[in-house]
Amino acid sequence: MTTSLTATAISKSYGGVHALRDVDLTVPERTIVGLIGPNGAGKSTLLKSLSGFVVPDAGTIMLGSVNLARLDPSRVARGGLVTTFQHATPIAGLSVIGNVLVGMTEQHKGGLFAALCGTPGYRASERQQRDRAHGLLRSFGLERLADLDAAGLSFGQLRLLEIARAVAAEPRILLLDEPAAGLNRVEIDGMTEAIRSLRDEHGMSVLVVDHDVPFVFGISDRITAMNFGRVIAEGTPSEIERDGAVRSAYLSVETTDVAEGRDS
Repeated sequence: MTTSLTATAISKSYGGVHALRDVDLTVPERTIVGLIGPNGAGKSTLLKSLSGFVVPDAGTIMLGSVNLARLDPSRVARGGLVTTFQHATPIAGLSVIGNVLVGMTEQHKGGLFAALCGTPGYRASERQQRDRAHGLLRSFGLERLADLDAAGLSFGQLRLLEIARAVAAEPRILLLDEPAAGLNRVEIDGMTEAIRSLRDEHGMSVLVVDHDVPFVFGISDRITAMNFGRVIAEGTPSEIERDGAVRSAYLSVETTDVAEGRDS
């Protein structure tokens, strides 16, 4: 299995507090990896380190042959790693499809001159992008809303739109921060289908961080568990479910029952 993202020996301290201690994380290509752990485990610091919002004290973050560990967020995104955060905010004044088209801005051919002159090449590129934007909205169940003001979407629809906008940039790997937070069961089912489509239809790798343990267990091919700034286990959902260190640190028997689909 080819590796898409490899973080090695990532450490970060704030004063005397070790937020991350020699953390290793691997996200293979076309794989959904879940990241779990109790509050204070270091998940947020790791996610921010991967996406360029925090500079780690030590370690490497390799996406292919490029080390992202010292790059700012915009350069990390251009390198192929895009992050969506918990609070989805549409771009003011734009339609739903307009928000997705913004994600394709850097891919537009011809530059400013072509845009101002409306050259045939630019118009063809614009049509292709619009067709692709409709396709993305269709994948996320939002195509019927394409021409509406994005500000009028429900919370769950905004979360899906944010992911569609991120996918429009064609990243190699997508980091999702609490994608299920605040969603009802129907919306979570829709989110599950959307994330699986990123792997199955778009060929992306996905790292999912979420407190909804049944959601993470149900969607992930592999799971990494953290506690006190360290990785304590890594494996398939069934392996993590049986891991004694994970159960004592994070998963109660009742939560594990829910992850298996049994009544708690």
